[in-house]
Amino acid sequence: MVRSISFAALALLLAGGGCHRDLPPSAASETGRFVAPTDLPLGIIGGSEVVYLKGFATPFEARVDTGATTSSISATDIREFERDGRKWVSFKVKNPVDESSREFELPVVRTVRIKRHDAESISRFSVMLTFRIGHLTLEREFTLADRDRFEFPVLLGRNVINGLAAVDPSRSNTL
Repeated sequence: MVRSISFAALALLLAGGGCHRDLPPSAASETGRFVAPTDLPLGIIGGSEVVYLKGFATPFEARVDTGATTSSISATDIREFERDGRKWVSFKVKNPVDESSREFELPVVRTVRIKRHDAESISRFSVMLTFRIGHLTLEREFTLADRDRFEFPVLLGRNVINGLAAVDPSRSNTL
């Protein structure tokens, strides 16, 4: 059976380096072997998918954004504090589907400067979150932002999809 891949998905693979697996590092480039999208752990995913966060019964809808370097999650009541000489943040995450919410306290990985097209740059805290997408459980960096005005409470950037999936924006909820 021959599978077709959209031009947009192929362009993303070639331009974004999505053709190479991250495990083991640079193995694909060392062998010179092309890794087909179907060989990637998640295969071809859509422009929107669902992710599961620990402590929530209902999944979160996520926009897959190959233009975003770092993933982001909608968070409110963000408060910075210090614990054991390190910077931490407390914040609340609410799932808009069933209105369930959970409070988190996590160490700050870094403070990220976000450039915005129509306004001044802003700073956001970044934390490591564990989540499940498809059959994979991952821990990745997420910036904290109030995404209430956006359709999707979670944005998955390249720090999640590189080496794991090719993106076909014409599809959705493939996992």
